[in-house]
Amino acid sequence: MAVQPTRLDPAQDAARLLGRLGFAILMIAAPLAAVGGRRALVILVPAAVVLLILAAAIESDGREPWRRAREMILTPAGGLLGFLLFWAALSLVWTPFPVEAAERLANVAGTVALALLCSASLPRRMRASNIYLLPIGVALTTVALIGSVLRPGIGLIEEGGLAQRAALLCVLLTPAMFTWLAMRGKLLLGYAVVGLVALAALAVQSAGLVAVLAIGAGVYALAMRNGRLARRIVLGVTAGLLLCAPLVPFLLRPITKFMFGLTDPKTEAVRVWMRIVTQEPARLLTGHGFDTAIRARLAGLVPANSPRGLLFELWYELGLLGAIAAALLLWRIVAASAQQSARDGAAILALLAIGFVLAMLGQGATQAWWLLGLLVAIVALSAVLRAHERAVRLTPSGPFLRP
Repeated sequence: MAVQPTRLDPAQDAARLLGRLGFAILMIAAPLAAVGGRRALVILVPAAVVLLILAAAIESDGREPWRRAREMILTPAGGLLGFLLFWAALSLVWTPFPVEAAERLANVAGTVALALLCSASLPRRMRASNIYLLPIGVALTTVALIGSVLRPGIGLIEEGGLAQRAALLCVLLTPAMFTWLAMRGKLLLGYAVVGLVALAALAVQSAGLVAVLAIGAGVYALAMRNGRLARRIVLGVTAGLLLCAPLVPFLLRPITKFMFGLTDPKTEAVRVWMRIVTQEPARLLTGHGFDTAIRARLAGLVPANSPRGLLFELWYELGLLGAIAAALLLWRIVAASAQQSARDGAAILALLAIGFVLAMLGQGATQAWWLLGLLVAIVALSAVLRAHERAVRLTPSGPFLRP
C-alpha cells in the first residue's frame, strides 16, 4: 500500500511557531527579564500577547480570538469587571486628579483587554510541551534570583525592589506550576520548585512572600481535601473583608494599641483610617475617585501615614459600589472554581488567595508591573486548565485527577 504524503500547511506551522514563541516569552523570558529590568514586563508581556493573538488569528482564518473574547465579556464575571471599569471611569468626574487618573485607568483597561485577548488566544487544548515551559521559567527565575544574591557581581539585579518583584511573580505562578506538575505525576519536582521559590523569596529578603506562599499552599491543601469548605472560607474572608473594610480600623485599633503601643506607625495608620471613615461618611458611597489614594497622600490631602493596600484604597477610591462589584466578582471566580476538577479548583482558589493577600498588603495596587504580573499568572493557569482533559486522557489512572 502506498504511503500518502503528509500535507504541509505553512500557515498552520507558522501559527504554532508564533504561539509557542509567545507562550515562551510569557513563561520564561518575562520572569527572567523581570529579575534585572524595570520595564521588562511592560515590554515583553504585550509583545507575547500580540504573538499569541496573531497565532490564533492565523490558525482560525481571522475568526479567533475576537469571538471568544466577546463570549468572555458577556459572562457574569465579564459584566462585573466591565461595571468596575465603568464606575472607575465615572469617578473621574469627582476625582481631584482627573488627568493622571484617566491615564492610569487607560493603562488598567488596556491590561484587562490584553488579559482577555490572551486567554482567548490560547488553544482549546494546550500541548504538554508548551506548558512545561511554565515550571522551567519559574525554576530558572528562582535560580537567577538566588545566584544573583550569592554572587552579586554577576550584575543581574539593578536594585533590591526588582528582585522582590521577580520573586513575587514566581509566587503568583506557583499554583499553576504545581498543578501542572502534579497532573503529570511529578509531585516531587513540584515540591522542589516550590522550595526554590521560597528560597528565592528569602534570598531577596522578602519573608512576607514566604508567608503568602504558605497561605496559598494551605488553601490548596484544604481545597484538595474539602473543596466546599475551602470555597466558603476563601469567599468569606476575601469578600467579607472587602464589604466590611470600613469597620476594620475600629476592630484593629485596640489590637494595635495593645501589641505595638500608641506611638507605633501601625497604630497611627489605623487611627488615620478611622478618622477618614468618620469625617466623610458620604464618601463611603461614591469614594473620592479612581487613583486618588496614593496621589492624595503625595499631595498632602491625607496624612502620609495613611494605610496602604486593597481594603483602604478600594473604599477610598470607589466606595461602596466598587466594593460590592469587587466582592461579587470574587464570588463568581470562587463559583467557577467549583465547576473544575478538584486540583484545578484548588489552583484557582490558591491563586485568588495569593493575589488577594498581596493586594491587601499593598503590593502594586494599579501599577503596570503588578497588573501585568497578574496577567501572566492568569494566562499560565488558563493554559493548565485547558490541558486538563488531555492530561486525563494520557494518564487515566493518575491519583490526582479525580473529579
